[in-house]
Amino acid sequence: MRYDKSVYAPAEEFTRMRIDPARTERGQTVTLNHMRPTKNGLVCAEGSAAAATLPSAVSRIYLTEDGVYAYESSLKSLYNVSKASHIPTIPTEPVAVLFHETETGIRGLYSVEKNAIRYIRGDTVLSIGSVGGSCAAMHHGRVFTADGRRLRFSAPFSPDGIVQTERDPDKAGYIDFAEGKGSIIALVSFRERLYVFFEQGIMKMRAEGEALNFDATEMPFRGGKILQGSVAACGDRICYMTASGLYSFNGTTADFLEEKRSEINYLLPIHATCFNGKYAAAVRLTNNRTALYVYDFSEKVGRFVLEKGMTAAEGDSFVAGTTLYRFSETGGASVGYDSSLALTLSTPPRAIAWVRVEGSGTFEIRTNAENVTYTAEGDQKVNIGSKKKFTETQISVTAKGAAFRIRAIEIAWRKEDGD
Repeated sequence: MRYDKSVYAPAEEFTRMRIDPARTERGQTVTLNHMRPTKNGLVCAEGSAAAATLPSAVSRIYLTEDGVYAYESSLKSLYNVSKASHIPTIPTEPVAVLFHETETGIRGLYSVEKNAIRYIRGDTVLSIGSVGGSCAAMHHGRVFTADGRRLRFSAPFSPDGIVQTERDPDKAGYIDFAEGKGSIIALVSFRERLYVFFEQGIMKMRAEGEALNFDATEMPFRGGKILQGSVAACGDRICYMTASGLYSFNGTTADFLEEKRSEINYLLPIHATCFNGKYAAAVRLTNNRTALYVYDFSEKVGRFVLEKGMTAAEGDSFVAGTTLYRFSETGGASVGYDSSLALTLSTPPRAIAWVRVEGSGTFEIRTNAENVTYTAEGDQKVNIGSKKKFTETQISVTAKGAAFRIRAIEIAWRKEDGD
C-alpha cells in the first residue's frame, strides 16, 4: 500500500494521503475480496458459475484426475459429480482421494481416511487397511500415507494391502522416521521426488523402484511449525503456512512470502491446493465464514474469495448450499458477495474529513467514523459528517458490479494544531 506524502496543501484545512491499496507498509493493512492488482489498479478477480447440482449437503470436495468428488457426511458416501453417482460405505471424511491407474490401465481411487484406506473401482469399495493416515500422496505408482512419524507405502502399481510388517521390494511397507521434527503432516510428489513435510522440518525422498533403495535427505527449513493441510505444490514451488505466515519452498530452500493473516482462524482445518497457478487454501475466517485464501505469485499479494453460503472449496471449485460452482478468471461473484476491500491505517488521533476512490465504477464506502454507507462514483469525493477522532482509521470499499477499477484511495483528515 504505497502512499504519496507530498500530496499536501498548506492552505487547506486537511492532511491528505493517497494510497495504493495493492501494497502495504508498516501500520497499514488491507484485505482484498474478489479483487486483484494489475498495472492499472485493482479489478474484479474472479467470476463464478454453477457447474452441478448436488443431491445433498457436502463437507468437502476433492479434485482428482478422474474428476470432482464430494463427501456427503449424512450419507457417508463419496459423490462422483461428473457421473452423478454415489460411492457408499465411506464412514468418515477422507483426508485425501487419490486417482490411481495400474500399468495395465485399470483405473481406480484410493480413499484415505484417518483410520482406514479403501480402494474404489467403479461401484466396488474394497477395504485394504485398518490403519489410515493424516495425509497421502501418489508417487511413482505407489500410494504413500503417513501417521505420526511412520510413512507407509503400497506395492508399486497395485491396490495391494498397505499394512505390511516386512520390507519386501515388491510389496508394501513402512519407514519410521527419527524423533525431533514432530509428526508428518503432508506428502508431496514434486520434481520426481517425494517431499515429506513434518511439523518442524522437510525431508526429500528418492522413492522409486525397489523399496530397499529408498533414501531421504533433510532439507533447509524455516518459518516455525507447519500447519496441517496448508502444504500444496504450485508450479515450480511448494507452499506452506506456519504461525508466522506463508512460505515458498523450491525443492532446496524456503522463502518467506507473506505475513500471517489476522482474518484466518489457524486453529481450524485448512485445505490447500493450486488454482490457475496461484496458491489457494480453503480456510475458516475469525468470523466463522468459509473462504478461499489466494496468493498471487506474480503480484506478490494474498487476497480472499468470499461467496455467500460457501461451505467447502478446493482449487477452482466451491460449494454453496447444494450447488457446485467453478471459478473463472473474469466476471463477478455469482452467489451474493461483491468485490470489496478493507483498509486499516494507524495514525495520530485524527478525524476523517473525506474519502475519494480514484477510478471507475460505482462504490459503497464506509468508515469507522460513523454508521453510514455512502454510494459514490469513481473520483467522487465523499464528505464524512462525523468529527470523532481515531488512532486507527478503517475504510471499506465495495464495488457494485464487476466493471470497476480502483487506482488509488485518497483520504483527508482534519488538521490539528501543529500540523
